[in-house]
Order: sequence, then structure tokens, then C-alpha cells
Amino acid sequence: MGQQQLLLIILVTILVGIATIVAINTMQETRANANYDAIRQTMLDASVRAQGFYMKNESMGGGGKSFQNITMENIEIEPDNEHGTFSISDAGDDSFTITVIPAAGGENIVGIVYADRIEFVDPEE
Repeated sequence: MGQQQLLLIILVTILVGIATIVAINTMQETRANANYDAIRQTMLDASVRAQGFYMKNESMGGGGKSFQNITMENIEIEPDNEHGTFSISDAGDDSFTITVIPAAGGENIVGIVYADRIEFVDPEE
């Protein structure tokens, strides 16, 4: 009877350990997915503000049909926030690029903002 109970305790301990590992991995994956979703939403909000900047006359603090002088302040994003590190590059007349290094780790998220849309692209391109 003692051996059976000992084997049962060992089996239960192993099962609880496996369940704990699976739960931790699931929580980490969920955290990363939530971070990516929040970043994409922030980038969508920023693209709308950038399009407003694009349409505004230069005399009113806008770009005058250009993204040339756009800054993080214009799109109301803190460069370093709880979601990750945001940066602007390749600002031209027709588009600019927002690159984000996610706080949860993983691949960078890159979006090219145009006057009428945002396109998410593979960071390798």
C-alpha cells in the first residue's frame, strides 16, 4: 500500500509540474500577442494623426501635402512607452516609416504610412 501511494504522489507532482510549465508558456504567449495588438493599434492611431498632419497647411503646423518634417510629437507617440520603442524614418513627400521594437520581445513591427493608409510590412524587407 505504501508503494502505491508513493507512486501516486510522484505522478501527481509530475502532472502539476507539467501543467505549471504549460500555463507559464501560455501566459507569456498571451502577453506577447497583447503587446503586438496594442502596438498595431497605436500605429493605426498614429497614422490617422499623420494623415491629418499631411493634409494641414504648413502655416497651421502641418506638412502641406508632405511628410517631410513629421515628428513623434506630430503623431502624439512617446518614443519609449510601455508597448515598445517607436521611431520614424524615411520621411518623404508621400510616406514615412514607423518602426517599433516591442517591449515583449520578438520581431520588430514596421508600418509604412501613406496619405490614405498604413501598410504593415515584413521588417526583413
